[in-house]
Amino acid sequence: MELAYNVSRLLERVRKACAEAGRSESEVRIVAASKCVDAQTVYKLPSLGITEVGENRVSEFNAKYDGGAPLKWHIIGALQTNKVRYVVGKTAMIQSVDRQSLAETIDRISARAQIVTDVLIEVNIGGEQSKSGVAPEAALEFASQCSELKNLRVRGLMSVPPVGAEYPLYEKMRALFDEMRGSCPYADTLSMGMSGDLETAIKCGATMIRPGRALFGERIVG
Repeated sequence: MELAYNVSRLLERVRKACAEAGRSESEVRIVAASKCVDAQTVYKLPSLGITEVGENRVSEFNAKYDGGAPLKWHIIGALQTNKVRYVVGKTAMIQSVDRQSLAETIDRISARAQIVTDVLIEVNIGGEQSKSGVAPEAALEFASQCSELKNLRVRGLMSVPPVGAEYPLYEKMRALFDEMRGSCPYADTLSMGMSGDLETAIKCGATMIRPGRALFGERIVG
């Protein structure tokens, strides 16, 4: 089965990267980026040892979500404020909080549901105009502001470094994360690294990676 083979190869890559970095592989969580992957395939993941899945689009998330399945769901793509109500209470984490209006909307809808929602602050570490995210120099202040919201729990940072980025950008993310942990009591997650750069991310301290292609192969992304 191709998926089982791909999972095995991915886990070996993670093991090797952790060993080279002097880290335990238990320190790195895998969130499968399942954009444009059918639900039938996604629900095979738990039996192969992967229990967390990330969706970019709320419409795809709603089409695949099954509250009774042994999966934890993450929102890893840009999230519009008018779509927040469709994911709060169903997701383990929203990884793409990048503006005050979004944070406040998550907080308000979470309060209405009487829950606390875990989030990550998305950082545009490469300063790319095509990507969302808070500027690195504004990330810590924004995280501090979000931490004041009662029904939102800031768990760390997320980033998508530019393709081909060198170690210094990854190390900058790690430095931001380390500094953030001093002011945000629940910060324990640095989500960074996908199929092409997960080794670099792990060596630079990522505690969560988001591979897609390495698991599912090339997909037709609309």
